[in-house]
Amino acid sequence: MENSIPNLMQHDRIQYILNNIPSLLRKFSPEDLRGFLMSGELVLYHRDQIILKESSDRIDEAWLIADGRVSIWKDGVEVAQQVPGDFIGETFLFSKGTRSATVKSDTEVAMLRFERDNVLQFFRNRPERVFKIFIMNLLEIQQQKITSMNNQVSRLKKKLLENQPESE
Repeated sequence: MENSIPNLMQHDRIQYILNNIPSLLRKFSPEDLRGFLMSGELVLYHRDQIILKESSDRIDEAWLIADGRVSIWKDGVEVAQQVPGDFIGETFLFSKGTRSATVKSDTEVAMLRFERDNVLQFFRNRPERVFKIFIMNLLEIQQQKITSMNNQVSRLKKKLLENQPESE
C-alpha cells in the first residue's frame, strides 16, 4: 500500500538526497535541485510490495529511491537491485509502449514519484540549460546501464560456453 507524505522538503530522506545528489540531477543548481524534487511526490511502500508491473502502461512516471532497496525483475528473474539515489524509469519523458520490468520493494521503501506532465512543466519554467544538463546526465546513466548489461551478457555467455560438452 502506498502512502503520500506531506511537507516533502522537511522529510529526512529528502534532506539526504539534497546532500547526496543523484546522478540524474548532478550539476543542477541547489535551487533547480529543490525545484525538481518538489515536482515529485514522496510515496512509501511496504516490504515485498509490487511497485511496477512488467508490461504496465504506466510509462509516464519515474521514481527516485530516497530510502530502502528495490529489485528489478524481468520474466520472473531478478536482474538488478536499486538503492537510494537510483532512478527507475528515467526515460519517462520520452518512453512509449509498456514497462519492460517489474519493480518490487525488498525493504520498506520511500520513493519520489515524478509524473511526466509535472516534470515537463518544471523544465518549461527553467532555462534551457537545465533540461540539457538533465539529458546529458540521462545519456550517461543509459550508457552505464548498457555497459553493465553488456558485461553481464558476456559473463553469462562465457559460463554457457564453459559448461557445454566438447564435441567428439
